[in-house]
Amino acid sequence: MSNLADKYPRISDMRRRALRRIPHFAAEYLFSGTGYDRAMDYNQEILKNVFLTPRYLKGTVEADLKTKLFGRVYDAPFGIAPIGMTSLIWPGAELSLAKLASKVNIPYTLSTVACASIENVSQHLDNKGWFQLYPPKDKNVRDDLLKRAYDSGYEVLVITSDIPASSRRERLRKAGVSVPPKINLRTIFQAAISPMWSLGILKHGMPQFATMDKYQKSQGNEKSKKGYAGSQMNRYLDWDYLEEVRNIWKGPIVLKGLMDNRDALKAKDYVDAIYLSNHGGRQLDIAPSPLQVLPNIRKDLGDEFPILIDSGFYSGQDVVKGLILGADFVMIGRPFVIALAALGAKGAAHAHYIIKDEIENIMEQVCTKNIEELKRETVNVGKDFFLGSLE
Repeated sequence: MSNLADKYPRISDMRRRALRRIPHFAAEYLFSGTGYDRAMDYNQEILKNVFLTPRYLKGTVEADLKTKLFGRVYDAPFGIAPIGMTSLIWPGAELSLAKLASKVNIPYTLSTVACASIENVSQHLDNKGWFQLYPPKDKNVRDDLLKRAYDSGYEVLVITSDIPASSRRERLRKAGVSVPPKINLRTIFQAAISPMWSLGILKHGMPQFATMDKYQKSQGNEKSKKGYAGSQMNRYLDWDYLEEVRNIWKGPIVLKGLMDNRDALKAKDYVDAIYLSNHGGRQLDIAPSPLQVLPNIRKDLGDEFPILIDSGFYSGQDVVKGLILGADFVMIGRPFVIALAALGAKGAAHAHYIIKDEIENIMEQVCTKNIEELKRETVNVGKDFFLGSLE
């Protein structure tokens, strides 16, 4: 990693190279939010206004990042978040990320609307994968998805709650994003000036909704026929539906997309962990950052109930801030795909190295030997950036 670490010491250092190597429509899918992209930008602003107040004179430490979650010990307190249409951004992305996660012992979460199937990805996960369910209104489809995931060895189910309707995603409309990509002069030209991406497509095939293709006839609607991303199926979720899933799935369940204290408290009776998220700023542009609501939700839930978080986390610094403010685990999406687009599979491994190395360095700087000690550190927060008290 030494040469890469010198050339690309931060995730942001790989962004320009990624943009040069992928077509415009793929870049728009990766980097856009919805509305005016304010929620996506605000996620970053919140993180920029959280500061760690170090306490020294505790001696030199060797940092241990191991984190226990759902009975499994991971080698770091972060994992790879579910990302739909990943192979549209970089061909073969799901398989590359699954292989990486298995190698470095962090969780990889396969999206329902990824471009590789449940079964194909599971071959690289050693029965340690997580599956993210966009809950289909058709319960026959739901039950079949759950069976396929369980039979393929996925051990944790992540149910996404924050997609009751497709978001407008104006930039994607303008860019003509679809799966499979539309074949027209614009996309042909964009692919032609992105030869490495095009070679990847030749190797891995045109992106498809590989898991959902089986149900296309029953789930199709006018938007999906027009190729609009994210409208592959009708979705539905309420508490009764969640209880039905609880009775089917025999492993841990995580409820993703919660942002309200009342929902978080009620969820304790249905799931094994909650996952704070505003979908990376891609669903509701007027939603707060999940980091804003994290401290009060942690206070209400108590110290023992697991909380995961994502949306806007790009570095080890960001992960540390999330942990100290009350999260048990941070899920990271865009940085891994940016690195894949920039450098291929070695880029994803480099992203993991950067994030883990940053966390280790911070722990050594503030003399905390493990994650539990790190979470007891003190942060200062810009007062204008949080909805509630941290007391």
